Amino acid sequence: MSIARDWIDYPYFSDLGAVQLAGALRPAHDVTLVDAFALPASTLHWRRDGRGHLGAPLEDVLDAAAAGAPYDAAVVTITPFHRPPHRDPLLAATLRGVRAILGPGAPLLLADAYQSGQHYVESDAVLDAYPEADAWVKYEAEVTVPALLAGPEPPRGVHRGARADLDALPPPAWDLVDLDAHDAFLARVTARSGRPRWHFPIDGRTLPAITSRGCPFACAHCSSNPDRAPGEPKTQRRRSDPGALIGGLADHGATRVAILDELVNVRRSHFDAVLDAIEAHDLAFEVPNGFRADYLEASHFARMRGRVTTVSVSAESGSQRVLDEVVGKQLDLADIERCADHAKDAGVPLLVHWMIGLPGETAPEINQTLERALELFDRFGAEPAVQYATPLPGTALARGRQLPVVDDWGPSFQRVPSQPGAAVDAETLERFRWTFERRLEASRGPDKLIVNVTYACNNHCTFCAVGTRTQVDGHPTRQREHLALYRERGLTMVDFDGGEPTLNPELLSLIGYAREIGYERVNVTTNGRRCAYDDYARALVTSGLTTLLFSVHGPDARTHAQQVGVAEAFDQTVEGIRRCVAHAPPGVELGMNVTITKGNHDKLEALTQLAWDLSLRWINLQFLTPFGRATKWVAPDTRAAAEGVMRLIDAWRERMKIQVINLPFCLMPGYEAHLEGDLAKLSRHMVFVNNETVNLAAYLAERRRREPVCEGCPHACFCGGFYELEGAPEPPWLIAPEDLLRPARVLT
Repeated sequence: MSIARDWIDYPYFSDLGAVQLAGALRPAHDVTLVDAFALPASTLHWRRDGRGHLGAPLEDVLDAAAAGAPYDAAVVTITPFHRPPHRDPLLAATLRGVRAILGPGAPLLLADAYQSGQHYVESDAVLDAYPEADAWVKYEAEVTVPALLAGPEPPRGVHRGARADLDALPPPAWDLVDLDAHDAFLARVTARSGRPRWHFPIDGRTLPAITSRGCPFACAHCSSNPDRAPGEPKTQRRRSDPGALIGGLADHGATRVAILDELVNVRRSHFDAVLDAIEAHDLAFEVPNGFRADYLEASHFARMRGRVTTVSVSAESGSQRVLDEVVGKQLDLADIERCADHAKDAGVPLLVHWMIGLPGETAPEINQTLERALELFDRFGAEPAVQYATPLPGTALARGRQLPVVDDWGPSFQRVPSQPGAAVDAETLERFRWTFERRLEASRGPDKLIVNVTYACNNHCTFCAVGTRTQVDGHPTRQREHLALYRERGLTMVDFDGGEPTLNPELLSLIGYAREIGYERVNVTTNGRRCAYDDYARALVTSGLTTLLFSVHGPDARTHAQQVGVAEAFDQTVEGIRRCVAHAPPGVELGMNVTITKGNHDKLEALTQLAWDLSLRWINLQFLTPFGRATKWVAPDTRAAAEGVMRLIDAWRERMKIQVINLPFCLMPGYEAHLEGDLAKLSRHMVFVNNETVNLAAYLAERRRREPVCEGCPHACFCGGFYELEGAPEPPWLIAPEDLLRPARVLT
């Protein structure tokens, strides 16, 4: 079969339908089962068109089929997610080859062999797309295919599969499959998928199982129970003894079972029987389609610990209104939080599914979803999986809507908003998700430690965040203790800051100690004045630091002096930069920090040129934070300054790395990639000179506020709002909602 690079579901288990159908056919027929996943050359191969070929080469499949000829009939099982109603070239070629093996008289059937647990794309045009086949059996196949083959006439046309009595079904015919080759195939899929993480691993001998079919809940987006007639209630059929099925897989040597049920825990006694069998046969297991959160108890997590890699639940929306009125989930969001708490207590990884872009869902409600997802991640470590609401044909979400024609539905969940009539347009939805993913990356770390080694400084900057504090050095022993403590917690990055850190006589030894105990990235931020002394400049850049940032706040002596309060500072800083550039060994990165003020915001071009002329290729542009000496009297008009920064980026982005700090995304639409430095504060731990420790983002958030316009901003899940400078009036530059949501120019 062919799959998209962004496939969803679990196509590497789609052979279960064929194996189960083979078991149903055996009582009346001699059956040859050719499983394209269990031939020697079966693998995942990425084609030139970007799609993946999953299974053995077609020639090998047809050769294996021909080896068992002659046949009275042939059934080709397909997943309905193979791109109906489009004609898939690989499936078409398979049918032509099988037809040639059969000869003209024997019937050739297509069958979905629906098993439950995977998306189903409703279509009436499958047989039209594949005229090579004589008949097509939609939905379940175990009852209808044997009946058609036993009939007096060769099967023709479209047939609606009858529902099977699960207890009457024979077990899947895994004895007809080369399971060693099947294991090797799954191992190659994992190795060649390109996916960095697998929440539901397939290792050892992993075999799929279905212990129930269907789901009694009527969520609007779900394609479960595809064979349900209009007005018919949704139901679930369960095997009365799921343990027998699981025991049979253990007899085939399974070490892990992938339970593909649509919803395995809708009845507690059934789920308990599954767990009993898993424990009795000492198996690992996964439930990729997930659980109902409101039916999971702390005792379930305790039983699953050590056997399951990830427990998956679906929240869908963080808005209870959307959940009730749009999704129809019949779930209280409090149950998701309860599950996250139980999972954390039990030490079981939890994955929570969310959707954005549902019909009638507002921008503030999307933010409720993203903020709740991040809250559960931050508090409990619950991994969020955010997808676009994708209306598969046949679902309630698609009913009555003109759906877009797509080549493949799989990527739509991941990359392409495709819900017609959504209240939030596709481009804005992409910005919501882009910001969410950046915020999630920042929350994952890597964490960094920031150590204020001193409050002493030989400048007197008008905006200094610690300028009102007593100018003392930190205690070197305590600061080493902090370095050791955070290193034990896994941190490998540290910043030494101040005050002016070069005034602390312990700075170089602190840098050396940090490298000695395993810190890999060490940054120092300095005004550079002491580096005008050649010996010190050489000692600093060779001390073990990896980055050195120079604070420069004007392109000339006059402007710089107005910001830092020392007339001679500019010449000394520039000389210090030159000496550090001259002595810096390979691998040490040098850059410039600029704090934007009322006195320099119109000189940013000249400052950037100065950095370039001094051989610096990285510049940080920092807006004021309301701490220390910074007040509204020092701050420029923020929107005007932001527009100047955007012009600067346009002119210099190809030559200079430019980062913008302490500014909400909404003030620089289209330049979000340059504002990601603020995201890093989420994983920054600051140690003050008095040994007080804080999370940097939480510390700065104390002086930020949100405005009503923020509720619907696509960047709200990251942004803490606007900084409040002391005594500042309501900001006249606060932009209107219609400006806030205007299309961005660039998202990279």
